[in-house]
Amino acid sequence: MTRVIPFVLYLFLIAMHEVIVRDATTIYSAAIDLPGLLVLVVAIYKPEIICTWFGFAAGLVLAAGNPDLFGWHALAMAALGLATYHFRERLNLESLFSKLVLILGGVLLHGTLVLAINGGAGFLYLWLVSVLPSAVYTTAVAWVFFLFIEKKITFQKVKAVF
Repeated sequence: MTRVIPFVLYLFLIAMHEVIVRDATTIYSAAIDLPGLLVLVVAIYKPEIICTWFGFAAGLVLAAGNPDLFGWHALAMAALGLATYHFRERLNLESLFSKLVLILGGVLLHGTLVLAINGGAGFLYLWLVSVLPSAVYTTAVAWVFFLFIEKKITFQKVKAVF
């Protein structure tokens, strides 16, 4: 039971981000793709079945505001988690750069899938204006996250600067 609690908290974080925090963290049209980022991070560190099911559940939480597309978002997120897991198995993810390239590619793929699922006119324009800047923004957030995870930045080092 205690192994499930972090994933429930991640899903709660996705829901709260989509409802409350997303507008506050958006810069022009670039928004943090937190659901995609969390699925990718889980896929980097956890086994195949966990990342697939977490991607499916994250897709359900992500599509809660638009129930007509529930299954498509869940399928896209589960596929993203599964694909990232298999890329992780074939790549050497020892360096921070390789993790960030994987995150950038995954977030670009997720944004493209979401844009295709939601449809609408001007696919290429929306991709250039929304998906690409959001992927760069999310990769920058992931970079800071990985710096803390790998202990290259610690609270003691930040405190020593100030």
